[in-house]
Amino acid sequence: MKKVRSTILILALTVTVAFSQTAPDFTVTDINGETHQLYADYLDQGKTVVLDFFFVDCPPCQAIAPFFETLYQDWGAGQADVEFLSITGDPNGVDDDAKVTQFKNTYGLTSPAVSNEGNGPPTVQLYTDGTFGTFFGYPTFVVVAPDGTVEWDPWVDAGQATIDLIDAAIQATGATGQITAIGDVEDLFEGLTVYPNPSNDIAIIDFELSEKADVKIQVLNMLGQDVLQVFEGNKFPGSHQEQMNVSKLQPGTYLIRVTANETVRTIRFAKSVR
Repeated sequence: MKKVRSTILILALTVTVAFSQTAPDFTVTDINGETHQLYADYLDQGKTVVLDFFFVDCPPCQAIAPFFETLYQDWGAGQADVEFLSITGDPNGVDDDAKVTQFKNTYGLTSPAVSNEGNGPPTVQLYTDGTFGTFFGYPTFVVVAPDGTVEWDPWVDAGQATIDLIDAAIQATGATGQITAIGDVEDLFEGLTVYPNPSNDIAIIDFELSEKADVKIQVLNMLGQDVLQVFEGNKFPGSHQEQMNVSKLQPGTYLIRVTANETVRTIRFAKSVR
């Protein structure tokens, strides 16, 4: 049974049906001023696109955001053959660039995000008119294959089960997640691991930098809240191991977020029971 995902609902009892229509094209501008055209920039280049329709004051959107970020990182953070776009449908008329930026920072999102100012709501309306299936509220996820085929709204709940469905839908498009080319941009991170994982006291965060960087390491809970500051300061090129004491954290799943200059990577970590 589908759940209520926001205070804005489409009151419909019809069964969700997937139609054969291909995804409508659109052009949006994200909060950083970058433009994104669905076909020219992504589908025509052989990329799969994951659309996340949300709004900033939507509790389920907030709850699932850290899970969505982990999936984004797992599929190459936009550098492989999958791109993720979060686009506001904003039923409250408040999701400007500043509000969406605050949402991203609060819930640990690094994928491109589009506000009202970047043509968000009109773009969402292209997909939520019933063409692809019943729109039940926010968040709504859409996976678009390179041929324009739409997988409409995989959903179980605001947690990992839904992310697993999105992941399966991405795989069904033929995407591999392998980074085949990164142009002239060298990735700051050569790797990011944490061990032992799970741990109940001390864990080591291991990563390598290709150049000098200002580094910040945080531990976030699955609501995107900062629960532990591990390190903040300057790091030189080379391998680094940072000790993390998690003994005071409650048992459960967390995200470790490492920021080096403007590059962000996340990895999942489990605090075990003693």
